[in-house]
Amino acid sequence: MSRSAPLGAPSEARDVLAITPFRRLWISLSLSSLGDWLSLLALMSLAAIFTADGSQLVRYLAVSGVVVIKLAPSILLSPLAGAVADRLDRKWTMVVGDVLRGLLYVSIPLVGLLLSGFALEWLLIASLLAEVVALFWAPAKDATVPNLVPRKLLEQANRLGLLTTYGTAPVAALLFAALASASNVLGAFLPSVASPEADAALYLNGLTFLIAAIVVAGLPIPKHQPSKDSESETRDSGILRSVWTGRRHAGGTPPVRGLVPGMLGALAAGGAVIGVGRVHVESLGAGNAGFGVVFAAVFAGMALGVLAGPRILKQFSRRRLFGLSIALAGLALLFAGAVADMVLTAVLTALLGVGAGIAWVTGLTMLGQEVEDEYRGRGFAFLHGAARIVLLVATALAPLVAGLVGDHAVPLGALTYDLRGGGVVLMASGLLVVVLALVCYRQMNRRDDPEAGPGLLPELFAALRGVAIREEEDEESRPSGAFIVVEGGEGAGKSTQVRELTVWLRDQGFEVIGTRQPGATKLGMRLRGLLLDRENSHITPRAEVLLYAADKADHVEQEILPALRRGAVVISDRYVDSLLAYQGAGRDLSSDDIRGISDWATQGLRPDLTVLLDVRPEDGLSRLGGPADRIEGESAEFHDRVRRGFLELARADPERYLVLDAREPREKITREIQRRVRSLLPDPVPSGSEAVTGMIPVIRND
Repeated sequence: MSRSAPLGAPSEARDVLAITPFRRLWISLSLSSLGDWLSLLALMSLAAIFTADGSQLVRYLAVSGVVVIKLAPSILLSPLAGAVADRLDRKWTMVVGDVLRGLLYVSIPLVGLLLSGFALEWLLIASLLAEVVALFWAPAKDATVPNLVPRKLLEQANRLGLLTTYGTAPVAALLFAALASASNVLGAFLPSVASPEADAALYLNGLTFLIAAIVVAGLPIPKHQPSKDSESETRDSGILRSVWTGRRHAGGTPPVRGLVPGMLGALAAGGAVIGVGRVHVESLGAGNAGFGVVFAAVFAGMALGVLAGPRILKQFSRRRLFGLSIALAGLALLFAGAVADMVLTAVLTALLGVGAGIAWVTGLTMLGQEVEDEYRGRGFAFLHGAARIVLLVATALAPLVAGLVGDHAVPLGALTYDLRGGGVVLMASGLLVVVLALVCYRQMNRRDDPEAGPGLLPELFAALRGVAIREEEDEESRPSGAFIVVEGGEGAGKSTQVRELTVWLRDQGFEVIGTRQPGATKLGMRLRGLLLDRENSHITPRAEVLLYAADKADHVEQEILPALRRGAVVISDRYVDSLLAYQGAGRDLSSDDIRGISDWATQGLRPDLTVLLDVRPEDGLSRLGGPADRIEGESAEFHDRVRRGFLELARADPERYLVLDAREPREKITREIQRRVRSLLPDPVPSGSEAVTGMIPVIRND
């Protein structure tokens, strides 16, 4: 498994967006995605408005019909559309597709103004036609991206596409709410503007698709010749087929058997929200603007959950986190259906999004780890296909149930509680999600879970403070020394700064051990010779990782831990981060796998401070006067990846890192290191007084 940067990581995103054709395509995709979300909100609102004089069941079914029409074509017709789309010119398929969708969406308010009796029927017909057009547009878009970016940047380009798809949802929701509010204000002066048939969101939607088509028309997209193999593959693929063939690969281990139902159950609850949300919000006294705010709150909460949840609780068991996040989503949904306040509903839907976001990012990560590599693709295909089907079924059934329940006034003594059909569906969905969360938690949180601590609440409180539960329990048994590591690329000046820092601390009265990796022990010296010998170019990357891990295991056990236990300061030239940068980023191996091996080899010992001397590879290698060993002789691209790997590690854990520019004068770098190190240590014992053993506390920032 290759290295994976965060979604939209700034450094790599800039590299991809620096490619002009892809940047223009990305702008076009952003506009098209914005138009898709804007059209969904506008069509759901118009469906509710056009059926305002009908029964509650008709209103619910009209709104859910819009969503069903949006999802059903991709489930039923995607294999056929994919096969046909592969025969068409990709560039003009995208251009014509955007133009047609824009015209169809603009036609909906126009038909509503001219033929009000046919407004709802044309809304559904135009929505269906627009989704059929999108089936041809999407394969052309997916096939175009690899032609515009180098292979090594394709993964990040796909991440940016995913960010565009979902990142525009809250923007569209807030824009929809703003347009609805503006229409209400202008409607006081121009009554025709306030008419729902003249929905400004759909006119703006048509404009976004038109601009997207113009942008794509100017792109240098090469023509292609479809192969018979690719056509047959596309013809045989499809959501229904992927669900049928992939179901047996997504339920192997007990954790996976808890993951998949939990993720699909949470999505079913989301479908219920979509199906009844528009009419339910209106029953709370809010119209289009309120619906836009609630929709934006859900997606903003999801973004917060995806980005912040796993980081805030990074010391918490992933299995427990998955169950708790689904429970949070269920409870938020339960209370959102029970309350009759619009502001509180928006807050609760944001919490629903947070729980769903944490659950999905945690679930996808664990699914990738639990399912064997050869079955992983089919497992994910099953999950995504099943997700669409579950979403479609839930969206279709929820409004039917809400309409059948209806609205009732329940007397509670002197008060009356308005029990709404939409609220009942939301409460029932929330309750089912909570029950499902408990089942998943019991299925995944087994006694043999290596991550789980001794108790849920103690581990949760410890994780909120940023420490692991085992770390708290072992506080008294920790070594009492301080561990400092100096890292950097070739020629960064690490050895010089280790020597300067060692001399300075000894002059301050500390016991200091200066060391290096590899080569600090007898075994390490032999491994160093083996690893750095230019004649040993046959060493494979995985074998290289294991040899470096063997050196670290021997070094930690024989040199570092004994010194720390007697209170010494240990300063090491390289440690685990070099393995992550050189073999993870440089060799393009899985950083998670390397981290796991390293943690086991080093007994989980982490530095109190890591000094990173950042240097451009060409500058560092020029200081050496030519490659002296196997690593120094690697390509410039290899050393560039290593440098980016170091910087990504530093960005991920800024509290533990001190990043310095290695081009600065040596004396200035030394002073900066001394200033930071001095803040970590207590006042030393003067030379000639009692022993310093046990005086230097370990300061853990991990």
